[in-house]
Amino acid sequence: MDTGGSDSYDSQDVDMLQNKGQESKTARRSRLLKQLGFAIIASLGQFSLGSSLNWPSPALSDLALNNLTWVGTELVLTPAQMEMTGSLNAVGCLLGSWTSGAMVTRLGRRRCLQIVVVPFLIGFVALALAPNSHVLLVARLLPGFGGGFSNVAASVYIAEIVDTKVRGVMGIFPSLALMFGGLFTVCVGAIVRWYHMTMVCAISPCILLIGTFFLPDSPSFLVVRGRKLEAVTVLRKLRGLHANVRSEIEIIEMKNSSHVDGWQKLLNWYIGKRVAIVIMTFAFQNFCGNYLFTVQTARVLRKTGASMDEDSGTIIVTAARIIGMLVSICFVDRMGRRAVLIASHAISSVFLIILGVYVYLVAEAPPEDTTFSKLTWVPLACVIMIMFGINLGAQLVPFLLASEYFPTSVRGQSFTVCYASGMVFSFVVLQFYFSAMDVFTQAGLYWFCAAVCFVAVVFTLIFVKETKGENIG
Repeated sequence: MDTGGSDSYDSQDVDMLQNKGQESKTARRSRLLKQLGFAIIASLGQFSLGSSLNWPSPALSDLALNNLTWVGTELVLTPAQMEMTGSLNAVGCLLGSWTSGAMVTRLGRRRCLQIVVVPFLIGFVALALAPNSHVLLVARLLPGFGGGFSNVAASVYIAEIVDTKVRGVMGIFPSLALMFGGLFTVCVGAIVRWYHMTMVCAISPCILLIGTFFLPDSPSFLVVRGRKLEAVTVLRKLRGLHANVRSEIEIIEMKNSSHVDGWQKLLNWYIGKRVAIVIMTFAFQNFCGNYLFTVQTARVLRKTGASMDEDSGTIIVTAARIIGMLVSICFVDRMGRRAVLIASHAISSVFLIILGVYVYLVAEAPPEDTTFSKLTWVPLACVIMIMFGINLGAQLVPFLLASEYFPTSVRGQSFTVCYASGMVFSFVVLQFYFSAMDVFTQAGLYWFCAAVCFVAVVFTLIFVKETKGENIG
């Protein structure tokens, strides 16, 4: 831990600044609203990433109708290049997450949120002005890089500035911003040309840059860097005059007392074990069917024989995802991370089993059997409940744990390892979707996902430690 710095810090002076009375409800509400504003600003990078992730859908549809670019050239993409518009963004995301691990520890969370604006702006502007497919594909890397970078910086920053009692709720904001960013792009893309839509996407990084000048530095980062007097000032604004700031600083110092920092600290048995636990939650997040149903919603509904048309069904399933996240906001700080995660996987497991049974019976039924013609609502209902269940906790809690499980001195690096592992898992799931369907059959694939959910419940009960209300250091 860096104990340098020129701050003159006296713990007795800190105690004298503390107001021993009871904080009023008005003062507490004002503090929490301020923290809410900081969390929203920090999450704007994830809003931009959501815009970038969903960019191919409206952009490629528009190019299929009119392939003229903003500069007047014709833009022709091969099927392979169309696929790359999505995969290159994911590659950039992975590179960004690895880069940010060390930088958030050295430069600070707020500074990194400012830096991340650069790849977003250059990427979106280059996309909008791309004269050919080569420039367009290279430009797709940059918003992904910015998104991977911002996810680490924003998640860690939010975990360190907000009160412990609302850390779960506000820790969900980056995931919510990601989803709303995607919806924003789809809505704008339905109205304007793809290059105009891309320039509109560049607005959110600009707002992020302006907003970062109003963000305080992370108090945990300041303490670890030896800038305790600055940390006291920030904590007084964040926690109020009634909070025991001295105690919080002492806990941060105690949990970051090791002289081994950065990547080396990941070799510590205690830290390494926690990294492995969080990586497993990311594995369950992906192999439980999360990204399978998210990315392949229309295809899943078509193959299961759902009665509703694919576009309408996709909209309803997306709404179920949002409702799941909103319900999670209500319970993640009340019931705790473990309870929400267990409930999430349990609900998903039940409806995955039902969906698998339905698909199996339909496939085995003789042609003259019309029993299932009246039950075509079942697969849609199952998919809705599966996505509600997954977004209740399986999608969100791993990110919370990755930001809460580790001390400040190694939080950036550990979050990077966990997040990057999750991205590798998602790539494997999506890359081998068709192969898995051939190996397991459609019903078997759903039962496999149900089994993963069941194992996740058992794993959570045994290994996952509750972090609700805990000072994470």
